[in-house]
Amino acid sequence: MRAIVQDRYGLPDVLELREVGKPEPGEDQVRIQVRASSLNIYDWHMTTGTPYMARATAGLRVPKNPIPGADVAGIVEAVGANVTRFGPGDAVFGFVGSGAFAEFVCSGEKGLASIPSNVTFEQAAATPLAGITALQGLRDIGGLQPGQRVLINGASGGVGTFAVQIAKVLGADVTAVCSTSKVDMVRSIGADRVIDYTQEDFVSSERGYHILFDNVGDRPWSETRRVLTDDGINVTITGPKHRWLGPVRRLVYRKIVSTFGSRTFTWFTAHETGEDMEVLAGFLSSGAMAPVIENTYPLEKVPDALRYLGEGHALGKLVITG
Repeated sequence: MRAIVQDRYGLPDVLELREVGKPEPGEDQVRIQVRASSLNIYDWHMTTGTPYMARATAGLRVPKNPIPGADVAGIVEAVGANVTRFGPGDAVFGFVGSGAFAEFVCSGEKGLASIPSNVTFEQAAATPLAGITALQGLRDIGGLQPGQRVLINGASGGVGTFAVQIAKVLGADVTAVCSTSKVDMVRSIGADRVIDYTQEDFVSSERGYHILFDNVGDRPWSETRRVLTDDGINVTITGPKHRWLGPVRRLVYRKIVSTFGSRTFTWFTAHETGEDMEVLAGFLSSGAMAPVIENTYPLEKVPDALRYLGEGHALGKLVITG
């Protein structure tokens, strides 16, 4: 089968299209014929091996999993002896962690769900990691309740576009922050108000939000706390990067200083569950949520797509097909 392979960490040039053996599913796995996959900043970190602390699990010297790609949508081709939820011919999507930039990938059942009949493979592939991150961050970590005010910083990227839509599904009043060229798009997916950060500084002008969902994380706690209600929470998924520790050092500091007051700062990493994938499938099927896809690329163009993603200006999601 064809697959994108990397033998070492580095910039996207280390990725090569090769012929490799077709994976065999274990007893608890399904083998999926990949119809589409998508890129996440997670894939950038796994390819480059930065921050270096990520190599503790990804592989110290070389990648433990040489075929990248975390999100997948496709057709189940074969199943292991212990698989009960899916069978050959089922259309599924989910987070597989690695291996999706290939014609076939094996995965456990845990992070998969059925693709609704009215959802395309491209839409399904664009959803898993970014969608779960937005869902869990708002619903579970932020404790979002209907009628609350939510401020989403970095609303035009992969997670941000899902966060805007999921916050609306959960009944929030949503203010979104993005750049000038993306204002109309963010408004079109349901934001009640959009702030162009090139014209207005949200930490100076905004107040009274129950949740700040931060996909950028570049502002200190002394500034972001101002936008929150007395019992508000700042939920972030990233922060200023450090070559060794990534954003962890800054995030830990913010967590500590936030304990001296009624407002809360926290960060989290999403975890895949079949239950949450089913929730996202329902949102997609009902039309309450639709992925924003800027562009699609063939499999051999994964390095180009990842390079563009790494520049930090992608609109919504980038999808890989065929």
